[in-house]
Amino acid sequence: MSYLKKVFITFFERVRNKEPDDWLTLQELCELLHISESKARSLKKSGRIGFIKSGKGSMFLAGDAFGLLERVEAVPRNGNNIYP
Repeated sequence: MSYLKKVFITFFERVRNKEPDDWLTLQELCELLHISESKARSLKKSGRIGFIKSGKGSMFLAGDAFGLLERVEAVPRNGNNIYP
């Protein structure tokens, strides 16, 4: 199986049950992007992903997460930070 096909299948598996207008919890965002909660909070704090406050937590727009995934998949892996 080609590398590109594997990437596409992985991406599809991550997003197949979500619509761009859906809201994600912090845990769902972390599972979708395969990142830690501290990395997700860093993305939020730096303004790389939008959010709204929901009670004591935050909710993230799935479309923003999809945008991050698209940018990450487009960046060659050379050891630099993969979340632009």
